[in-house]
Amino acid sequence: MGDIAISRREFVPGLEAARGVAALMVALFHCGQATYYDATRQAVSLVQGSYRSQSYLDAAFRIAGNGHGAVVFFFVLSGFVLMMMLSRQTDDLKASAGPFFIGRVLRIYPAIFSTIAIFVGLFLLTGMSLGPAEVYTTRNVMANALLLRTDINGVMWSLQTEMIAAPLIFLLYWSWRRWGAVALVLPALILLGLSFSGQWSGTPGKGVSLGNLYSFVSGMIACAYGRKIVARLPRPALSLALAVAGFALSRPLLGWWSNWSVIFETAFAGFISALIAYGVPLRKGRLMAVARYFGRISFSFYLLHPLVLIALWNMPELLAKAVNAGVSPITLALASFAFSVLVITPLAHMQHTAVERPGVRLGHAMAWRLRSKLQPAAVQRG
Repeated sequence: MGDIAISRREFVPGLEAARGVAALMVALFHCGQATYYDATRQAVSLVQGSYRSQSYLDAAFRIAGNGHGAVVFFFVLSGFVLMMMLSRQTDDLKASAGPFFIGRVLRIYPAIFSTIAIFVGLFLLTGMSLGPAEVYTTRNVMANALLLRTDINGVMWSLQTEMIAAPLIFLLYWSWRRWGAVALVLPALILLGLSFSGQWSGTPGKGVSLGNLYSFVSGMIACAYGRKIVARLPRPALSLALAVAGFALSRPLLGWWSNWSVIFETAFAGFISALIAYGVPLRKGRLMAVARYFGRISFSFYLLHPLVLIALWNMPELLAKAVNAGVSPITLALASFAFSVLVITPLAHMQHTAVERPGVRLGHAMAWRLRSKLQPAAVQRG
């Protein structure tokens, strides 16, 4: 088997920083989605969706604001980190199941409940929302809070996928412990093949989307075998730069919504994660500190940033006036991004502090109690 080789006390700040950059990429993507009315009263995005028909500046914006690619990176990183976390737990499958799933539920659902409450409160007070008023029935609100539906806040499709991936990651980890690399590589290939099926993949944000499950498994593979691969590289820093470039250029070269571009993004994301964790300690400094901060609050920032979309999508006439007056749509998108970061960051910080962290602490406490009960039973059986 591979050598994960990250001690229980070791932490990888570079991975946290990478997560922060990915969260900001999603925010930039959201702002590029904002619509205005053109001369024919058609709704037009600030940043056009067709790469080849637009300017180089447009293309650069889309690369920096590759929101779906950033979510792919989140998935790979999640598989990487959960694989690492499972390796730090007990060697007993049954004893590790409870703590793992309790930790997942209390890591994700408290912030989901809080975010749904904010969206519902905003709708009740102002009537503003991302979707139609019909989605705010009591039954549908509960379904969204449980991640059974995601039509109140569309970005929650990725958290729905995260929860679906959790049992898969757990089972594959223990299969890997027993059978080695084949227990990860074979499922990854099967899931990759299934991703070409429209029925399996679905459309992110519209029903359950399973097309990216192989990204989690790719992260697990990167965690399990990345150290050995990185150790053989003569210049890890150069490899990291090339991997980042490959990730950035996958969609422009292969198609913005091509399944092949997502496959290459997944591969490059796994390589980036392994290089940061095992080979290239990123330099400290202000930019690193800022990226790490956004990495810490990235979950709440990601969930709450669509609040900005609600505001932007309710002012197409104002944006149209600015565009007709000669203001570049990309300038408007960048200004919206800067404003959104200023507004959402304190909200995300508060939710991270008041909701996420207590949920994580509760999960740790419950997991510790469960382990303390299971360990004496295991000793008696032994």
